[in-house]
Amino acid sequence: MSRKTLPLSRETIAPFDLNTFVHQAADLNQLNAQRFTMPFPKAPHRWLSHYHFTPRPIALTAEGEVEGGLSWLIGAVIDFSFTRAICASSYSAQGGHCYDPASLFFLEVAAKVDQYADYASFCGDLRQHDKGCRYRELAGLHKTIPGEDDLSYFRRRVGAPAIDTTMATLVDFFKAFGLIKGELLTTDGQLEPSYSRFKGCAHFCRDCQQLPLDEATRQELCHQLQSRATRIELLCPFPDVVDKVRKATAKTGKPHEPKVTLLEVAYVPDENSPAAERQQVAALLGLPVDEVPSLRLRQCRLTLGPQGELRGRCPKVPSDLEARVGYHIDTKDPSKKERVFGYLHQKTTDINGQLGLELPLGNSTYAANADEGGLFQAHRAKVALPVLPQQVQLADARDDTIDNDQERRHQGGIPIIGYHCRNEHLSPEALVRRGYDQYGTPYAPCGRLCHSNGYDFRANSRQYVCGLQCPPEEQAGCPHGQKVQGYSHRMSFHAYPRLIGPIQRGTPAWKRLYAARTASERINSYDQEVMSNGRPPKLRGLQAFRFSGAMRTLAQLLRRACTFVLDATYTLGKLHAAQT
Repeated sequence: MSRKTLPLSRETIAPFDLNTFVHQAADLNQLNAQRFTMPFPKAPHRWLSHYHFTPRPIALTAEGEVEGGLSWLIGAVIDFSFTRAICASSYSAQGGHCYDPASLFFLEVAAKVDQYADYASFCGDLRQHDKGCRYRELAGLHKTIPGEDDLSYFRRRVGAPAIDTTMATLVDFFKAFGLIKGELLTTDGQLEPSYSRFKGCAHFCRDCQQLPLDEATRQELCHQLQSRATRIELLCPFPDVVDKVRKATAKTGKPHEPKVTLLEVAYVPDENSPAAERQQVAALLGLPVDEVPSLRLRQCRLTLGPQGELRGRCPKVPSDLEARVGYHIDTKDPSKKERVFGYLHQKTTDINGQLGLELPLGNSTYAANADEGGLFQAHRAKVALPVLPQQVQLADARDDTIDNDQERRHQGGIPIIGYHCRNEHLSPEALVRRGYDQYGTPYAPCGRLCHSNGYDFRANSRQYVCGLQCPPEEQAGCPHGQKVQGYSHRMSFHAYPRLIGPIQRGTPAWKRLYAARTASERINSYDQEVMSNGRPPKLRGLQAFRFSGAMRTLAQLLRRACTFVLDATYTLGKLHAAQT
């Protein structure tokens, strides 16, 4: 497959050819060696691998591809030795042998950059003599080769913070290289399902796994059993959960209370009833065996504690206790919402309009029901690129809060955030009554909509005037008719932080900037379709998703940046060939 030719001038792409990238990366490697100096606690003779960076030749095919793939380009140019210092705090001098964390870090990056769908297929290729040769050479693997369990242990040990530090280092590098401008940023969330089934209750917690049952509850269970109920259940023991379910179901017209099913049985003739199951139920409920009806157990969620106390487990507890339920627009039917039981990835993307390039800058991961607007500032502070003066920051209506607008403006940025109408009445009559429309533009006393007359940056306010839109006979009777611009009204950012800003909401300029927010959706789609190969990761737990989200974001940054460098080199070669 041939590389694409960039529709840019020679002068625009000349600074981003492969040779320049290699020289700039050499400077990065030298800088990282000086910055990251924390010694690794284990002596080198106890390492199972030894990562050592050596610049390697890069050969391009006639189609502009790198022989060996993008992972070879990255491993041949960027020295990952500094990640050993980043991961050093996660290791100790005690214990047995371990793989060099720099080796495993590079393997993690290579697996994602080369689009492996899972670690099983990657580790299989890693052990193959020919296919895995380049990976082993770049990672410093000799006698022993890590498997899936070694990589899994490494991910649990170092966690996402090590990836975030590496991400910040590479963001600084690509900013100095010129691919990242930091002038136009966009932030958006992406839901990802957990490898766990949602069982219908969104209020589960760890206590649901071990419900203490008192004597009164035991007697109630015995009564249900002797009444030949097939489902032996009790009311959820958490009053706040019961209240929430009652209120939520009351809105549908069919209020009900949450029940916890502890036993499911089928009553059968005596000759078909297993004696062991009757004895098990009798022991759990403290009944004589002859008082237990002839039955077969279908499900049993009762156990006895160390002191013989009775405990139950709610059947609606999923295997992933940290995942939560979130909703996004159904891609098959945009008029509906799709439920996702899992986690929320919040990503910030840099948009380089001159190069037509979009690069991810950072990722934060939370439970799927997290409030994106409330987490926006914490996520933005985590991104390596600081808030710069006049930096435009795009976000959708979920981030439309007063705190987010004020924080961005106080730092010198320009927030362009979609408007969240909440419970506001936006009918024409309601807007006139409140005095301004949904874009923050005020109405003149005569009911006509004003227009902007400029923004005062020192006072952080916008001046609006009616502009004498009325006919001359009406101006004669208007108290503002003799003024040059007619009626005037000033609205300050302090009083209306969600509406007033340097770029007036609803204008063509505002809409043009906000339209660039689709870059976040493309980054999210790239993450799902390219980095994950269209397959949701088979993961459980917040720690695993944080590492996965951070590593995929780092790999996507490297993959997209290196792809642009190769496209620029290929385009320059075509231009040179055309001139000769």
